[in-house]
Amino acid sequence: MKPSSCIIVAFAAATVASGPVPAQSSAFTTGTIIAIAPDDALNIRKWPAAYSKIIDAYGLNEAISLTGRCKNIVTNVSFRIDDYGSVNWKYSQMKKASVWCQVMTDDAQLGWARGKYIWPQ
Repeated sequence: MKPSSCIIVAFAAATVASGPVPAQSSAFTTGTIIAIAPDDALNIRKWPAAYSKIIDAYGLNEAISLTGRCKNIVTNVSFRIDDYGSVNWKYSQMKKASVWCQVMTDDAQLGWARGKYIWPQ
């Protein structure tokens, strides 16, 4: 057997011996688009700024994936909304002025949206 084949066989044996890999939980939480006009859309931007490039848009009541990271762009303070707190507490943090939350679009792009327009689950 060639040396490279021995390494592959040894790695495969070690992998099988270690047992099954536990399932990973999702790093995302679901949100719903709120507080916009029925004929309007919430722009998803590349960076947390109104002048940033628009990469997608979501309509009223559409579901959106949140990474859990939010940022106040005035104070430059980031915080998480996915690890604790009630839905009402999360939204009270997200709806503050100048808060943007990181989202993942349906085509798997990371972007940012104003937090006050997203109701977290």
